[in-house]
Amino acid sequence: MGFVSPATDYVENKISLDHICRTQSPGVFMFSSGVTSYREGIKPDALLVVDFGATPVDGSIVVCVIDGEFRLMRLRKHPAPYLQHLDQIEKVHQLQSDGDNIEIRGVVTHIVSDARTGEFEERLLL
Repeated sequence: MGFVSPATDYVENKISLDHICRTQSPGVFMFSSGVTSYREGIKPDALLVVDFGATPVDGSIVVCVIDGEFRLMRLRKHPAPYLQHLDQIEKVHQLQSDGDNIEIRGVVTHIVSDARTGEFEERLLL
């Protein structure tokens, strides 16, 4: 037998991305982003955690279908609901109750990027 280590009082839980991002919840999926938006923190090949059961709020990045094509957009609810392009904020799609081909499918809850990639490409300055 032996004595219990005094360090056991200071043992911390392991950090788990599954726990932080709640990836084991139903309706939560991970996707590799095909879009780069430095303004939003989405670097090339970023991992997006998307919750298809979450309710979007004003400012949420959402996965939506516009005319049959999947897109990442920012939802704005004021003064009237509309979707805003991520890098071209002046381009918007108004959300209307009838006649539009826009459907919000899920909410991006987390963005995981490779920190080794910089914001700018390394180029030789001449």
